[in-house]
Parts: sequence; C-alpha cells; structure tokens
Amino acid sequence: MNLGKTIRDFRKGKGLTQDELAAAADISRTTLSQIENGVRPGEDTLKRLCDALNVPPSLVYIHSFEKEDVPESKRALYDQLFPVIQNMIQQVAGE
Repeated sequence: MNLGKTIRDFRKGKGLTQDELAAAADISRTTLSQIENGVRPGEDTLKRLCDALNVPPSLVYIHSFEKEDVPESKRALYDQLFPVIQNMIQQVAGE
C-alpha cells in the first residue's frame, strides 16, 4: 500500500503544488513531501489531506492498493477488477 503515491497522484490530478496542498491541509510542505515519499501519515493528517483534496479517505486507501498487497491466490481477480476500480476512483475524485 502506497498512500504517499496516491496523495501525489490526487494532488497532481487536481493541478496543485505541494505548497498549495500543504497550506490547504494546514501541514508543512516538508511533511507533505515526506508523506509523498513513503512516510505513512497519521489519521488526522490523512483526514486533512483528504478534506483539502475533496476525496474521502476510503478512496485514498483503495487507490493505494498495490498488487503485492493482494494474496497470490487472488491476484488474477485483482488483475481483472482493479483497473476498473481505479478508473471509477479517478472519475469520483475528479482527476
């Protein structure tokens, strides 16, 4: 699961800079940079980022799933379903 990459994807999809998103979420740009580079955000910080991006945390978590997060026995199903789910998330998130 890569929350930081997802936050970066949503930020860029909305045309925001790190400075703009950090200010909107009331966190430092350094903190946002660390999150985008792999530091897992706390629950409060994630909620602030989601509010600033206007996406629910559940979408961020779902979008963050990676193939390695899925048990080997379920990867064929993942390969079939996840692209459809990702497309739906992008539409809902307004990317």
